[in-house]
Amino acid sequence: MEAPRSSLLAVAVPGIPQATTKDDVPALISPALNTLVWPDRAVGLTQGDIIVIARKLVAICEGRLVKEGTAKEDALSEGNSPRGISVLPPEDPRTSAREIRRGLDARFGGRPGLIITGPGELLSAAGIDSTIGSADLRRSLAATAEVLMNAYPDHPVVAIRGLGHLLTYEDQD
Repeated sequence: MEAPRSSLLAVAVPGIPQATTKDDVPALISPALNTLVWPDRAVGLTQGDIIVIARKLVAICEGRLVKEGTAKEDALSEGNSPRGISVLPPEDPRTSAREIRRGLDARFGGRPGLIITGPGELLSAAGIDSTIGSADLRRSLAATAEVLMNAYPDHPVVAIRGLGHLLTYEDQD
């Protein structure tokens, strides 16, 4: 059952394993996305779904780890980092978003929207995430996902359904 065009479903995706520097993001999150049960009891992804991923998960998979105290000011300070380790943001979030989306497209046969979220310069003081890398969607969806990521801190991925009409074929910066 597809969500009516005037509604939005957003789900914090359970079952995402702890990321390591050896992980491929699409391979890491695909099993959980495949078995995701939506509030309307639909299972998995469909064309037009949007996937929102915390930048820390992407950064860890990209190997952006440094010893604590040696990181620049832009090191991620969120919890769940190994003791004595800081996580730098993804080097090129837009490229990362495109590559992750292509990997998900290959696994699911649809072209999902993809957002990588992270604290925005203006919004981070208020504890609100904004988009730092996106492919194929509107930047404002990051705030929707941030509400769920804060409510469920062990869920670094959120799936959104009902806004497929916002997606375009081209990657956007």
